[in-house]
Amino acid sequence: MKLQTTLGLTALVIGVFAIGYRLQAVGFGDEASTPASVAEGPAMTVFKSPTCSCCARWVDDAKNAGFDLTVKNTNDMNRIKAEYGVPQTMMSCHTAVVDGVVIEGHVPMEDIRAYLTNGTYPLGDRTIGIAVPGMPQGSPGMETGRQDNFEVVAFAPRGHTKVLKRYEF
Repeated sequence: MKLQTTLGLTALVIGVFAIGYRLQAVGFGDEASTPASVAEGPAMTVFKSPTCSCCARWVDDAKNAGFDLTVKNTNDMNRIKAEYGVPQTMMSCHTAVVDGVVIEGHVPMEDIRAYLTNGTYPLGDRTIGIAVPGMPQGSPGMETGRQDNFEVVAFAPRGHTKVLKRYEF
């Protein structure tokens, strides 16, 4: 009887460790050090504050859309935005980079894919990226029940911009 109890407890402990390992492997561990998902899409690096919940929800959207994610938590988002040339008028909370294109803020995944697939840049080869400026309610990651109108905007140096798509509700 004692041997069976010991074997049962050993199996239970091994099982708990195995479950913990599996949960971390599928993304329940530290975001910056574990693979985000098994992805089919292009590699995307997301810079975000470690405490921003709307950024975390947007990252979940990117995972679900199949992007191969690397998440880098930082408390110096202003430095990241300056490094990647994001104009102040385009700024939001998180900044991502995919295939050399800067994605600023709560841009819908289908708009990122369309922009990357299109292959033409509306502001010529000087286009830096696309943004949803600010943090409009109802945009991806900002689902709160309220729905604000918002735009997806291409941006280039010296403040040049072009609206690519409008979401009106």
